[in-house]
Amino acid sequence: MGNRAVLTFDTKHDSPCIYLHWNGGRASVEAFLHAAKVLQITLPDDLPLGEAKTWALDRLAELLAKRFFLCSVGTTIYRTTYGDADCDNGDNGVFIVDIYWDIAGRLFQPYPDELDALKTAEICDTIVAAERQAQEAA
Repeated sequence: MGNRAVLTFDTKHDSPCIYLHWNGGRASVEAFLHAAKVLQITLPDDLPLGEAKTWALDRLAELLAKRFFLCSVGTTIYRTTYGDADCDNGDNGVFIVDIYWDIAGRLFQPYPDELDALKTAEICDTIVAAERQAQEAA
């Protein structure tokens, strides 16, 4: 068990998604999405939309694994497809996001959202600072 959630752009069976085993509450998810905005992870214009969504979720998963969970994708954070993810997970369910990294919808949400602006800001700041430090060191 964890504090699980799924992040996806849409709910088609083969749509790309991120499965979070930990930190799947709304306060954390909002921080992850805001970090993507601050660090300007955008969908590439030169790819078809489906490929652009996959590329963006790959970048976000790598960012979170390296700069927040201190692991690699495949440990705690997984890249998979919506049809293969544990969407009705009993924890936080599914966050549907738009291409601007805003939460556009929720599915399988068994509990009220965890809203904690301070926690969201702290997590976002941690990720952004770690990524900027790594970029400067490179």
